[in-house]
Amino acid sequence: MSKPILYIVGNWVEALGANIAAAGVSIEIQDSIDGKRIRVIGDSIQGLGNFMIAKAEMEDPLAEIGNVIQGIASTSNAIIAHREIYVDDKLNNQIEIISDSFQALGSYVTAVARSDENPPKAFGNAIQSVGAIIEAIGVLNILIDEETRGDQLRNIGKWIQGFGTVIQAISVTPGLKEVFSEEEGN
Repeated sequence: MSKPILYIVGNWVEALGANIAAAGVSIEIQDSIDGKRIRVIGDSIQGLGNFMIAKAEMEDPLAEIGNVIQGIASTSNAIIAHREIYVDDKLNNQIEIISDSFQALGSYVTAVARSDENPPKAFGNAIQSVGAIIEAIGVLNILIDEETRGDQLRNIGKWIQGFGTVIQAISVTPGLKEVFSEEEGN
């Protein structure tokens, strides 16, 4: 697969995974086990997308590093969600806070790397970073026994991440990219 195609496909795979994971968090609030299973799938797909993007961005070391960090963090979140199905302890939440923080860092690094070349992609990465921070704050609230507030923040943060990844994917997709660029000019 050529690098431009890998880059576009990777962005859409990341977006798909982020939004599946967001749906998992929403479901998890109502049905813990099924939601966790969906999170495992979504976070795994998102991580795969991040690694695909990193592979396609080998000419830009900063963007590559940012996407690798995001991929590791997304994959870690999938592992944590899987672990939560079988082991319910505070360690899961502590690790998830760290993982979400790394996801925010990776998204931010990628936003910085893309700010000149593709401002809409950088904006999507920045939104994703904010979402990951909100999600980490939600998990912290759960850790301090503010479960309802924590669940709400996790849910909001995950959907914000999903929205940011869709912006990123649109910004790199030929045809869609031009449609949004023309609207900005009017």
